[in-house]
Amino acid sequence: MHGPTPKAISRNVRSVKRPRRAAKPVVSTQAMNKLAHVTLSAEQKMLRDRALSFMRTNLSQYSSDWKHPAMFVIQGDAGTGKSVILNSLFNEIQKLSQFSPSSEDILHGTRNYLVVNHPEMLKLYIRISDSFKYITKSSLERPTSLINNLQKKKLMADVVIVDEAHLLATSKDAFKRFYGENHLEDLMSLCKVLVLVYDDKQALRMGSYWDEESDNGATLKDFYDQIPAESRDWYTLKQQFRVAAPQNVLNWIDQISVAGKIPSIDSVLPKGDADGVNDETKNFDFKIWDDCGAMYEALKEKDGQYGQCRMLSTYDFPYRLDGKDYYVECGDNFKVRWDRYTPREVTPWSERGDTIDEVGSVYTIQGFDLNYAGVILGRSIGYDAANDCIKLRPELYDDRAGFTKKKNIQNADNVKQKIIMNSVNVLLTRGVRGLYVYAYDPELRERLLRSSKK
Repeated sequence: MHGPTPKAISRNVRSVKRPRRAAKPVVSTQAMNKLAHVTLSAEQKMLRDRALSFMRTNLSQYSSDWKHPAMFVIQGDAGTGKSVILNSLFNEIQKLSQFSPSSEDILHGTRNYLVVNHPEMLKLYIRISDSFKYITKSSLERPTSLINNLQKKKLMADVVIVDEAHLLATSKDAFKRFYGENHLEDLMSLCKVLVLVYDDKQALRMGSYWDEESDNGATLKDFYDQIPAESRDWYTLKQQFRVAAPQNVLNWIDQISVAGKIPSIDSVLPKGDADGVNDETKNFDFKIWDDCGAMYEALKEKDGQYGQCRMLSTYDFPYRLDGKDYYVECGDNFKVRWDRYTPREVTPWSERGDTIDEVGSVYTIQGFDLNYAGVILGRSIGYDAANDCIKLRPELYDDRAGFTKKKNIQNADNVKQKIIMNSVNVLLTRGVRGLYVYAYDPELRERLLRSSKK
């Protein structure tokens, strides 16, 4: 493990009440509303309270002799409300830390952090901090910066909550100034309670590859099993909140993006209340397209109607961070530029009106909702006619940085395929009202179209 041991770290927290910070006026966005201004479901409330109780119990029992922090894992597929719970939980513990009605509350005066590795999500949390008086920008950190700061100052955090924990680095990255071996391992040495929000189907790079089913990369279970049974908890969310689609559409997405199979689309299209589809889900707009340009024009019409409708693509078209524009081209009638790198832009990509003229990548859209998603399955996604299934071509996947070999990867070819399928899963689960799909590969496109004909 890296960094100072708990014995060498002082708590160094204030025991007095801090002055109330006035809330700054902000323009509310759809993403902010969906994350911060929602009523929690009964399950979400239960989980938030369970995590809060877990924190109190383990903080009260903490000893400097502990070799590991208490660990609470919240697992769930895309759209199950993980980040909603996290935001509510963090706001609550910061409220108790700063303004607890009783100084005897174990959370009073605690030093807590919310770790966000995704740059677009960090933008969103920073904006939320302006309207949530208990959340400060100083409590929001990227994992590397938090690790470096705590190690430098020889401080121990009380609670660290990690959103999108599957994005934590599993190997050193000098470019990002991370010199440890694993983000999670370092964070475990620097806090008393660690809460992880996790989905292994969203690992997108070898340098942050988490896999629960092989020896490749890192496995969260290995770290979790190090924790004594009384100081660990794991909860898996099941209910889908993002995609307003019937279960059979969700099953189709799962078959395509996880199993690589091509089910009949007739069996997944909503058919009305008589078939057990409610008014909300029966209106979900699901379509396979044979013309990418036509799909784009239809999507722009939906954007005029609902807003937040965007084109997305697998990372199968050239893109470089050199200040130039790069384009996604499909057929004779579709040429739209990739999303531009805009680190100073405070508004998330999905909420900017101008981005209807761009194609977003998996890195742009991960963690965000759209009303409609127009998804291009690019050159690396082909068709195996002999076995009637998806055929992956990792050599055509253009995310070279994502495929950079790491020493903790034993079977790079298998990991490359898993990363591509993970990216497909992320893209196909963005649309709330509708999902449009176009396959670049002509054989796959013909197969998908054939499966959709009644």
